[in-house]
Amino acid sequence: MSITEAKVPVPELKPGMYVCRLDKPWLDTPYKVQGFLLKEQKDIDRLQKYCEFVYIDNEKSTKAFEPNSTFSKQLLTDEEQKFLLINAKPRQYPEKSTLKDELKVAHVEHEALSNTIKEIIENTAKSNRLDLTTIQKAVTPIVDSVVRNPDAFVWLTMMKRRDSYAYNHSISSAIWAAVLGRKLGLPIKDIKSAAMGGLLFDIGKVKLPENLISNPNSYDPIEFKLVKKHVEYGIDIVRKIDGINDEIVQMVATHHERHDGSGYPNGLDGNNIPLFGKMAGIIDCYDAIISDRPHAKAMSPHDAVKKLYDLSGSAYQPELIEQFIQIVGIYPVSTMVELSDRRIGVVVALHKVRRLRPKIMLILDKNKKLYDKYEIINLAEVTVDGEGQPLNIVKTTNASKYGLDPSQFYLLEKA
Repeated sequence: MSITEAKVPVPELKPGMYVCRLDKPWLDTPYKVQGFLLKEQKDIDRLQKYCEFVYIDNEKSTKAFEPNSTFSKQLLTDEEQKFLLINAKPRQYPEKSTLKDELKVAHVEHEALSNTIKEIIENTAKSNRLDLTTIQKAVTPIVDSVVRNPDAFVWLTMMKRRDSYAYNHSISSAIWAAVLGRKLGLPIKDIKSAAMGGLLFDIGKVKLPENLISNPNSYDPIEFKLVKKHVEYGIDIVRKIDGINDEIVQMVATHHERHDGSGYPNGLDGNNIPLFGKMAGIIDCYDAIISDRPHAKAMSPHDAVKKLYDLSGSAYQPELIEQFIQIVGIYPVSTMVELSDRRIGVVVALHKVRRLRPKIMLILDKNKKLYDKYEIINLAEVTVDGEGQPLNIVKTTNASKYGLDPSQFYLLEKA
């Protein structure tokens, strides 16, 4: 949770406060998933029909929230009260480069990270030993890029070809951990730790039999018991890395624990799971279900977001799910969409506030013919079509329906 946010009971809301999150998924309410300013008391009265409490962004509010009542203080966690009491300044990372400029760097660093993870997996399988310096050198440029502009690595993560799930899952998890850490406002050193943990939390699988990992069928109870041992193996491997910090070890140890206590290996629940472990659980789930795996076909990114909403409050902490979905968007990067004027495009970047109006790279015209040059439009700015009619996303669609392979667009070469 960002330290600019405050958890506020609806009866204590005042006009001038900016609502950035609800106590339930946005899609369960009539509100748009982009936040809104409370202008009048009737806005608060309407909100009370749907929510018991909401989250206020004090930075965007013209009237900040001050937790004076006993009721409001009971709803705040110890961590939230601490932030409000010390009036801490938020740790924000403004974008310092454009998507196109950052992609030039990200392509190079993504390749370097790919080579490093192959080296890590091969070395671990042979010697059970890893070098911290090698991992840090691979992760640091990723974090630096994500801090400058997270869109480039999110784009590459979603659009690249997935030739090896094991390699790509580790790479993607490191990137998602860095992006989520940035979103949460973590210090740079913690974002780096989260990224290293993302790279390593499944490393224990190198000790499992190959035929088990590549099994195209669901695991039987005996097989699943063996698969779960990858956590134990991973802890053993990571603990032997000279200079590794405890947070990374905890991330490996708890990435399969669940908010409701249904996870493994220890059945931890709620705040008994460390933050990095909670982050890893969400990242592991999301990247897995949008990937082709031996026993399951990939889910569309849009459907994967719905799946995360379904798991919010049970498997995963709702506040973290909300933060993660703000990163991937209701229409995640790489989602193929049809606009109201019948053109087809692919989402290339999200709007930070107006999540229903991302940047779209147009691929097919109204007659479903491929453009010679791909145009990028920002739906937050382009609100009408060529005939003056409102321009919106009307539905998601499938690239294969038009004989397209989304990965062919990942370089943005024609844009």
